[in-house]
Amino acid sequence: MTIIGAVSPAGGDMTEPVTAYTQRFVRSLWSLDRDLAYARHYPAVSWSGSFSRDIDAVAAWQAGAGDPGWTGRRTRLAALLAEADRLTSLAELMGAAALPPRERATILAGRLIREGLLQQSALSPVDASCDSARAAALADAILAVAERCLELADSSVPPAALEEQDFSPILRAREEAVTPDAVAALKQDMSVRLDDLLRRSQEGDAG
Repeated sequence: MTIIGAVSPAGGDMTEPVTAYTQRFVRSLWSLDRDLAYARHYPAVSWSGSFSRDIDAVAAWQAGAGDPGWTGRRTRLAALLAEADRLTSLAELMGAAALPPRERATILAGRLIREGLLQQSALSPVDASCDSARAAALADAILAVAERCLELADSSVPPAALEEQDFSPILRAREEAVTPDAVAALKQDMSVRLDDLLRRSQEGDAG
């Protein structure tokens, strides 16, 4: 039997007794975030405040359904989001320009994951729902672009050049790419753009 309940802690205090006691027994929690809602990030589910105690069971099911890479994708996405959140807090104190190139690229990677994967439009005929194959393709595409940005930051591509890059094709994939093959095509197009950015950066250094 699956039971879905809702708890609304007074003032959003997740440490109040009823909420804290409930969290001891539930198998998973979707925590809604007021700041995400105010930023018009929907669904406003907090990736840092939510959890599941059934990851191993879900991973086994995904592997049995033909997706053995699910665990690795989830781990990489969660790690990038956590690191991006930490660095965003630093950037708010120090200014993003004070951060090393790789850390600025990590913040960019977090934005790509949030906007290209975690957001969803219920009004879009494509984005309102998503099957597991398309979700896997979207996650793979976003991760590939995010990790390529980190590689470029390590290759001395200026952080500002990365931040100014037009990522709209890959960010629009969740609303425009109907099939996994269409998502893969957008990923390839973004890869070509980033390779061109690296080439232009190296030519500028040589000059």
